[in-house]
Amino acid sequence: MTGAAAERFVVFNLRLLAASFAIVGLLFLIAPDGTLSALDDFGDWLPLGDFAPAPETAEQLWLALGFAYMTVITGICLVVSTDIVRYRPLLLVLAAGKAASSLTALGFYLFDADVFAYLLNFLVDGLLVGVAVLLWSMAGRVGDPAAAF
Repeated sequence: MTGAAAERFVVFNLRLLAASFAIVGLLFLIAPDGTLSALDDFGDWLPLGDFAPAPETAEQLWLALGFAYMTVITGICLVVSTDIVRYRPLLLVLAAGKAASSLTALGFYLFDADVFAYLLNFLVDGLLVGVAVLLWSMAGRVGDPAAAF
C-alpha cells in the first residue's frame, strides 16, 4: 500500500488511537480504582491463573502524571494525523513511550505483584509499539519516495 491509500490508512488509525487514548486517560482520571477493579474482575474471569488485586490509587501525583502521558500521546496522534509525512518521526516517540510503559509494567508484574492490570498493560502497550512502528513505516510510503529513508 502506497500513496493516498497508505495515507488514509495511517490517518484513520492515528485518529482511532487518539480517541482510544483519550477515553482510557479519562477513565483512569475519573474512576481510577473502578477501572482497576474492572480489570481485576476481567483477569479473575480468565482461565490464566489467580491474579493479585491491583493496588488502590493512593497517590494522586502518579494519577496526574499518567493522565498527562495519555494526553501527550493523544496529542501526538492528532498532530501526526494532520501531516503524516512531516510529523512521521513523532511516531517513533510514541513507540518509545509505549515500549517504556510496556516494559515497566512487565517489570512490576514479574518483580512486584502478579496483578492482571500490569500483565495487560505489558501486552497492550507492547502491541501498540508494533502499531506505532507499522504506522511509521506506512507513513514513509506517502509522498516523495526518497524522503522515506
